[in-house]
Amino acid sequence: MRRFSFFLFSIYFLIIGCKDESTIHSVYIETNGFWSKDEPIKASLEISESPIDIYLFLKINEDYPFSNIYLLSNLENNNLNLTDTISFRFDEAENKNLLSKQTRIKTFKIPIHKNINVSGETLVEVSHAVRYIDSVGAVMKLQGILDVGILVNKSNEKI
Repeated sequence: MRRFSFFLFSIYFLIIGCKDESTIHSVYIETNGFWSKDEPIKASLEISESPIDIYLFLKINEDYPFSNIYLLSNLENNNLNLTDTISFRFDEAENKNLLSKQTRIKTFKIPIHKNINVSGETLVEVSHAVRYIDSVGAVMKLQGILDVGILVNKSNEKI
């Protein structure tokens, strides 16, 4: 009985010790196979520790028709309003292991803002701005997107 109690006690501390303390906030949406232009992913959070890193997680399948993605990001805070356009290529060297032909579903961690110093109530909003070459407007239903998520972490870099 004593060994079993020690075993349970050890497992408990192992689980508590493996918790990722750098994650401040995360939110995910399932997209039913497409990401609508009119439905940006939003995260409203209270930030008490700075600096932070903000990432977009994107899960795509073979129905995704492009080799890149354009994103529109907006970060609003009491003293900051930051809007940016991000271009991300899926075939970059660091992502080659994710692009093997053996996997049909690929997951990418796309940096939105790195080492940004904000505090207080903050709204993060990201939408896609992908368009075909001969089109002026964005694709309204971007096919091949399975999940979209926002992850906010404490930054490892010091300002």
